[in-house]
Amino acid sequence: MKQILISSSVFFDQAAVLEDGRLMDYMHEEKYNESVVGNIYKGKVMNILPGMEAAFIDIGLEKNAYLFLDDLLSDKFLKENNLKKREVTKISKVLKKGDELLVQVVREPMGEKNVALTTDISMSGKCLAFIPKSIEVNISKKIKNPEERKRLEDIGSEIMKNGNGMIFRTFSKDCSRDEIEEEYSLLSKAFEQLEKEYNYSYAPKLLYRSSSMIEKMFLDYIDSTVSEIYVEDKETKERVLALIHKFASDRLKEIKVVETGRAFELLGVEKQLGMLFERKVELSNGGSIFIDVTEALTVIDVNSGKYVGSDSMEDTALAINQHALEEIGRQVKLRDISGIIIIDFIDMKNKDNVDLLISKAKSVFKEDRARTNVLGMTRLNLMEITRKKDRENFFNLITEECQCCKGSGRISSNIFILMKIEGIVKKIKKNTSCEAVILKAGYTLYDKITSECMDIINKIEKQYNMKIYFLGDKNIEDHEIHLDKMGKKDYINGIFKQK
Repeated sequence: MKQILISSSVFFDQAAVLEDGRLMDYMHEEKYNESVVGNIYKGKVMNILPGMEAAFIDIGLEKNAYLFLDDLLSDKFLKENNLKKREVTKISKVLKKGDELLVQVVREPMGEKNVALTTDISMSGKCLAFIPKSIEVNISKKIKNPEERKRLEDIGSEIMKNGNGMIFRTFSKDCSRDEIEEEYSLLSKAFEQLEKEYNYSYAPKLLYRSSSMIEKMFLDYIDSTVSEIYVEDKETKERVLALIHKFASDRLKEIKVVETGRAFELLGVEKQLGMLFERKVELSNGGSIFIDVTEALTVIDVNSGKYVGSDSMEDTALAINQHALEEIGRQVKLRDISGIIIIDFIDMKNKDNVDLLISKAKSVFKEDRARTNVLGMTRLNLMEITRKKDRENFFNLITEECQCCKGSGRISSNIFILMKIEGIVKKIKKNTSCEAVILKAGYTLYDKITSECMDIINKIEKQYNMKIYFLGDKNIEDHEIHLDKMGKKDYINGIFKQK
């Protein structure tokens, strides 16, 4: 049974995917720092960087975005400029300062890296992705049936117009021609409007805003295998019902949309999310994995722990490694780990076992929505994997560099602090009638809260109609926040003044 949970807070939206009660996927987005991935802009070339074969493009954000040569030379760009890819070896040959072009964001700003762009434009719906200036009809590899693939290919060829192609997404399987044609028409009209704005506007200009987190969750995860969707408020419930009605309502009509303020708590998601903050993850067979995130790559170490296994060391190692690989695939998705991933498995001598592990890794990551490549094993028996990087991973979201140790360690980020504070306040509000609370934190966290977080905390106070006081306590670890007192406002105010 698959369940979707959507939680909207004062500053942070999050959604979880459960399968038989187990957390399998997790999405998050800051309300005051919305994702720009998928947004389409009219951009202006501000500078050419010959040494990097890239250009700086002004799209109206605080910093100029990168457009690399490979991301510039899309089929659309080549066709519009009557070029052949093999003939273009220098970005300066096809772009100059002041040029304007249509671009789409493919990667969020991360650390010192700016937003990354492409000219390979796409607009996603539920059944298909609309690909402008393309005559191709492509079909998701997850649709295996040859007859269904042929049916979809025929429909795509028949409904295509103005030389705009499409990619059939997994949900298109068994969709009627009318459903597919209606969605293609909607996306086609949206692109026509985008083109008009492009022709009559000045750069930089936002032409198309990507879907909100709730819409992305709906487009990517919600299908007939979902039994229930839990939301926290009436407004979100109405948005979800409207999306169900808009996209294939007959196929999704059995899904129950339940409004409850405590779904993350009642269904055990809060506890499962807690493991994403931990370096060590225990495995059900007694083994464990350790996950260490650095700027350049992520290293995952597999340990046997309490697992005894068989008399054969080789068989024991294979069993632990295979079990660990399943959990690694899950953790990589949940934590949104990307870039270079190195896995240090328990050593195996048998080449067939090594090949079996590589094959299993390819199978595990095949279902990943992010583009993931299993490159194989190095001479040191380390598995190399690359995963498409388009946003900060969860670890970097909930922690930040510690200024005291100049980057050798991490401390809780403002986002993590605010998540914890709002979680405490929300739980108290649901279960009591108290009007004020006193929260205690370690001195480092207390200083961050009082100097950097009070604007959002004031919004939390207003949202839940609860006064929040803070105290520093040397006996509390720096990453922890404890509830000290709660009660009527006058009573708590009096206690706080005495302290």
